[in-house]
Amino acid sequence: MPSSPTTPRAFSSADPVDRAVADRLSAGIRALPGVAGLHAGRYGDIALLYPRHRVNGLRRTPSALEVHLVVDLDHPRPLAEIAAMVRGVVKHSLDVPVDVHFDEATGGPS
Repeated sequence: MPSSPTTPRAFSSADPVDRAVADRLSAGIRALPGVAGLHAGRYGDIALLYPRHRVNGLRRTPSALEVHLVVDLDHPRPLAEIAAMVRGVVKHSLDVPVDVHFDEATGGPS
């Protein structure tokens, strides 16, 4: 049964994330206040990979979906609040635990 944006799909450890869902999650997370972007890791290894396409900053593990963030210090928010908002975005599309990682920060006082 296909999932819809309003009905979270149950996740098993072997399930990949559909490309359209990954793109939707990426866009929704990047639009959150306090988020400057998604972080692909030092060597670009944090990404969901698809044929001729990648979604940086998201990684599927057997137990969770990892979300790696760049925090926007020009629009500061408590990290716990940002993590809760990220989990809310994911919850609309997937029924999976979410591990939020704050990998980098940008902006702030000069």
